[in-house]
Amino acid sequence: MPKLSIYLATAIAIALTSCQQNSSNKPLTVNDPNNPITIKAISYLRSQLNLPANLEIVVESQKANLSNTSDLCQIEAPTQEGLEIVLVTDGLRHILQTNKDASKIEICRSEDAQPQSTNKYIGAGYMLRYPADWQAIDFGLEPSGASTVIFTPNRQINGKSEKSLTKLIKELQESQQVYTIVAKRPVGNQAIADESFSSEIIKDPVIIPFDAKVKGAKSGTKKEFTTAIGNSSSSTNLWLVQALTLETDQFIYLVRQYRPNIQKDDKAAKAAFDQFADGFALIP
Repeated sequence: MPKLSIYLATAIAIALTSCQQNSSNKPLTVNDPNNPITIKAISYLRSQLNLPANLEIVVESQKANLSNTSDLCQIEAPTQEGLEIVLVTDGLRHILQTNKDASKIEICRSEDAQPQSTNKYIGAGYMLRYPADWQAIDFGLEPSGASTVIFTPNRQINGKSEKSLTKLIKELQESQQVYTIVAKRPVGNQAIADESFSSEIIKDPVIIPFDAKVKGAKSGTKKEFTTAIGNSSSSTNLWLVQALTLETDQFIYLVRQYRPNIQKDDKAAKAAFDQFADGFALIP
């Protein structure tokens, strides 16, 4: 009977030990509020940056990453177990490195966590930035060096279609959709030089002070005006136009946004043109 008691006691002890080991080896999920390493990392970030107690900190990721106890941010080759923890708060992403038990923590770097708001476009002789939710429709480079690109927030327009430039512009105008034309033409091309592009009649022009040399051009203008554009019902609609024109020895560059009069107070469209104009730069 004593032997049976010993056997039972031994079996229970083994079972308890096994359960404790399984429990301690159970992986902690990133969003587990009881994850001690996550709690330490959040507490450390809050204390180092003096963040308010009520400011939300989101755990974006947590993964194993080799480290050095004396050099957590990896200036020297890492050899020990550790973790990389990414925390996001107040529009910033903070990358933290810890040792295995998070008794040592460092903020290795921080970066903007906001979604990308602009894309870069590199054309023939220029580059610019445009809103990330717009699409660019490139009509290619002509032997003369001329090129035309249409930018529009309208995702219903098929940029891969075989539409001609004229047809595409007409489609945008019929749908009363804001769009931007970026054109490059050889010097002497009257369609650009006399600003009668697309047979426009300029009304109420407003010249905006502008130094073209800042953009690397020898001359240029920046202006706003209205123009009447015909539609399929044989009537006309008023459009607001914002235009940037730059001239070099060989080419004239035009950035021109068309906005239907019904959207004249559209702040997003106004901001989009500023993005095109401010981000436009001539390149070799």
